[in-house]
Amino acid sequence: MPQTAEPIPRYWLYGEPPAVPELRFVHIESIPDRMRLHNWEVRPHRHDGLSHALLVSGGGGRLTVDAADWWFRAPALIAVPAQVVHGFRFDPGTDGHVLTMSEGFLSGVLAAAHEEDPRDALALPFAHDLDRAAPELAALERAFADIVAEFRAHHVGRASAIAAHVTLLLVTAARLLAARRIAAAGGAGQGRSPDLRLLARLHHLIEERFREHWPIERYAGALGVSAGRLNAACRRVTGRSTLQLVHARVMLEARRSLIYTSHGMAEIGYALGFEDPAYFSRFFTRRDGRSPQGFRRMHAAADSHAAPPGGRGGNGLDPEGPSSPK
Repeated sequence: MPQTAEPIPRYWLYGEPPAVPELRFVHIESIPDRMRLHNWEVRPHRHDGLSHALLVSGGGGRLTVDAADWWFRAPALIAVPAQVVHGFRFDPGTDGHVLTMSEGFLSGVLAAAHEEDPRDALALPFAHDLDRAAPELAALERAFADIVAEFRAHHVGRASAIAAHVTLLLVTAARLLAARRIAAAGGAGQGRSPDLRLLARLHHLIEERFREHWPIERYAGALGVSAGRLNAACRRVTGRSTLQLVHARVMLEARRSLIYTSHGMAEIGYALGFEDPAYFSRFFTRRDGRSPQGFRRMHAAADSHAAPPGGRGGNGLDPEGPSSPK
């Protein structure tokens, strides 16, 4: 069940309790597998640190984002970035797949991209109907099919293969979005609210400046809006304040450093812009519930006692390892 203290429900995968995702977490399942359990309806909610990409191959429905309803019919490509409050109403019998990626996995894929366009592919939510004859549809179908195949298998290089197919998916999505922008003057494509456009710009700026501990007023000034306007947009779209979004990015980088490096706490804190190691420890503990050292020990212990593939109920896999907590 979602946490009752939250004004907007938070989930892991829809209908499952919220949790901090593994940094390399990737999950893919068919739309019917989950939607049959919920009468084909996903009520407005958000995920902490998980983004979705959906390829709808049959049926259709409605995506609700930012208090706006976007209707789609198969074939359709849909994206929902992390933290964005969203809901779905699928027509019964709708088919396709839902790809869910942690921010850690997605940012790792994007870090390897040498162009900006793939980085923008999932910056904003969208729901686009596709032309059945378009080559982009065939490319998307191949990418999703290849991700499903790698996800279910356990071959050597599985994580690298999934990342490569996700890269191809993002490149194809970026090309579709570019074509939509060119056609926008003729009325094609879905409109973007000012809040969504502002949030996309904020995400880029956070990525560049989160280590510098900018005050919110400085982010707002760089974006040409007031701090109140920026904070209101963040809350309407994500249910979080601007400061919470910045802190979430700092925490993502802190967890990465604790898992993937042997650096000491002071070194990690300094790299993240904390001049006082004790303050970094308090900052991390307040948001994670464990000290940085405790988080590192917990993760090391989990790796050494990894469960068989499938994780909790077989619903999720970490492509880098044998299990993924849910």
